[in-house]
Amino acid sequence: MKKILVLTPRFPYPVIGGDRLRIYQICKELAKHYELHLVSLCEYESELGLKIPADNVFKSVDRVLLPKWRSYLNCLLALPTGKALQVAYYSSRKFQQIVNEKIKECDYALAHLVRTAKYLENCKIPKVLEMTDAISMNYERVADTAKNSGFKNLVYSTEQSRLKKYEIKMITSFNKSVLVSQIDKDFLLNDSNKDYEKVLVCTNGVDTESLKYSFCENSKQIVFIGNLYSVQNLDAALWFSKEVMPLLRTHGNFTFKVIGRIKDRDKLKFADYDGVELTGSVDSVAAEAEQSLAGVCSVRLAAGVQNKILEYMALGIPCVSSSIGLEGLAAKPDSDLLIADKPEDYVKSILKLHDDKLFSAQVALNGREYVERQHSWSSKLSTFVDVFNKFEN
Repeated sequence: MKKILVLTPRFPYPVIGGDRLRIYQICKELAKHYELHLVSLCEYESELGLKIPADNVFKSVDRVLLPKWRSYLNCLLALPTGKALQVAYYSSRKFQQIVNEKIKECDYALAHLVRTAKYLENCKIPKVLEMTDAISMNYERVADTAKNSGFKNLVYSTEQSRLKKYEIKMITSFNKSVLVSQIDKDFLLNDSNKDYEKVLVCTNGVDTESLKYSFCENSKQIVFIGNLYSVQNLDAALWFSKEVMPLLRTHGNFTFKVIGRIKDRDKLKFADYDGVELTGSVDSVAAEAEQSLAGVCSVRLAAGVQNKILEYMALGIPCVSSSIGLEGLAAKPDSDLLIADKPEDYVKSILKLHDDKLFSAQVALNGREYVERQHSWSSKLSTFVDVFNKFEN
């Protein structure tokens, strides 16, 4: 078997969703054809001793601790230099040393996210950059929203221009780069750019075997799935709690369950909103989301593909998403899911699902059929595996 060196900015275990889920599924597919060797940064000491499951994905695993204080210092030192803070945050001399040694034994290299791309800048073997999203597009949206919503972190507007230049530079440097949606690709490059064809669009999948379909007819529970450590998910859940829930609760005792990791200080931001429950980390997202009337994807800042939408559909929970949340998906509005951008639109959609059981059941069924047809991991990642296969020809 040919060998692939895989670099990740965060330890992929446990596989708890988001970017960890995507890179794990990619590696799981690649491991059927190649021998994978992982080098990963770890934010916490506890990750260094974390037991790896016997899943036969990685032949070897090297972990390097990069504590938050060091990352913050890296960013502080990078501010006057013009370096993208996303790159500075994940800088580690020890990590680079291990990469330099391991790469001598490997045939190909795979960098997960633009954060680890710099470690392969001088790499001579064929290399692929798994970008997932155009992070600079997300930052642009954060900066635009900040002007209207009172966010005071102006770093996003500064970082956005730095990061976009760096993302484009890395696309030029790598043999192939991969994004989850055409929208992200077109944000970074126009079709006349010489590197346009070097970027592959490969969307996300969903595990329909573990996420069992279970439609609920009678419920007033609205659910939101997402890691609230991320700016876009925290913004989406807060916005829905503040702008939609007070209106919705005038029509009945509706509740809003937010499933996902959240910082203690951010929990306080939800304290004034009635009917909102924060679960924090859970053992089973599917079990927590059961008995829900609707799953919402109220994101305003996102880029790429929203896994939460695919998870709602797989679970048989009718989805109500923002227009931005739908980007990158071929799901049909008013059939596979509902679209809402204003608070009153969310209320109207949710009440429609509550009052019309046949309509709600049909949306749930259509959503499940959509993910089964369009988003199995194996089918979606076959083109990704082909990238490495072509290196051999």
